[in-house]
Amino acid sequence: MVLVLGEVQTAALRHSGSVPRELAEGVLALLAGERVRVSERPISHAVSPHVLTGVDCRIAARSGARVRGVGTLMGRVCLTGGRVLQGSAVVRVEPIGGGHRQAWSHYLTRPGVVETLGRIDLPGTAAAHLAADRSSSTMGMGAVCNRLIAEVQGSSLLDRRPPVRARRTVLRWAALTDTDTEGVRVRFTVHEDGLRTVRLLLGQVAVADIVELCEDLALHDWLLTALVSIIEQSRIGVDEPVQIIHRLRPAVDHLLHLWMPAARLGGFALSVWEGLDGRPGLSRQWEASVRRIRDQIAMAAALAHRPAEAVPLFR
Repeated sequence: MVLVLGEVQTAALRHSGSVPRELAEGVLALLAGERVRVSERPISHAVSPHVLTGVDCRIAARSGARVRGVGTLMGRVCLTGGRVLQGSAVVRVEPIGGGHRQAWSHYLTRPGVVETLGRIDLPGTAAAHLAADRSSSTMGMGAVCNRLIAEVQGSSLLDRRPPVRARRTVLRWAALTDTDTEGVRVRFTVHEDGLRTVRLLLGQVAVADIVELCEDLALHDWLLTALVSIIEQSRIGVDEPVQIIHRLRPAVDHLLHLWMPAARLGGFALSVWEGLDGRPGLSRQWEASVRRIRDQIAMAAALAHRPAEAVPLFR
């Protein structure tokens, strides 16, 4: 059994417009001499070089037991549609017999791996990782994500005038992979304070594929959260249609075209998305929200040249 832990923080880029490819490469160039990967189809997507962070700390299990872990977290930043920024951190936890700490040169040859100096309860560690509140995270993953996002948001290339103001979300995930596991079992939970958790039980899948799946899920969860927030603040049914459309416009201009679940992912991720849409129904809620916005636009257009009048809803 292999345990992989991760966290993804998602926020709006602090820039007034969608950044072009050249600007995206500039703000995501976190390491000198390392290339920023950019793709344009089916949607623009830029990924920074991986940044390693050394850790030597205690790792908790749900039982309360703690074991020392030493190694490196692997982090990166992603920018989707020139609009949505994500800081992501991942680590594979590997128990090592003997209990002796190696020199840092040993751990640097194994990026994204933390070795535990002693026996560890992998399912219990996964449970503890997911049970932690938003302010605390395993091995400081939250701090890594926050630092990466802050570095990009502080770039002098950005004008710091975001047209969409939405709360940052945190998606914390744990994947247990085992050769004896058939198919994929996933549990997605929405908590308070913008925290989401994902627990995955699956067979042998590459860590990179799991990371991309969780980043994609975090992206679309943030899009849905931001869209719902804009609709709730638009005062539909209270204010005049012109005022409502003015408040809904940022969603139309900057968010609606970004919804493409699993567009860049393979078959493994598609099966997970099908399962998520079966219960939480992320796509159904998104489509219903989009229809509501379009209905408001259509109604405002129909009423634009008609005199305002009060009509009772029930006679």
